[in-house]
Amino acid sequence: MKQPTSFRLSEDALKLLKLLADTKGVSQASIIEMAIREMAKKEGLK
Repeated sequence: MKQPTSFRLSEDALKLLKLLADTKGVSQASIIEMAIREMAKKEGLK
């Protein structure tokens, strides 16, 4: 189950987040989840 959460982003990070979401046609939350999974994979985490 997805949990609501909140955090602050710099203006630059928010612009990139919106651009990535628009480019991929997915939600901003999906972009954040994908980024977390990718970073975890690179760090050897599950």
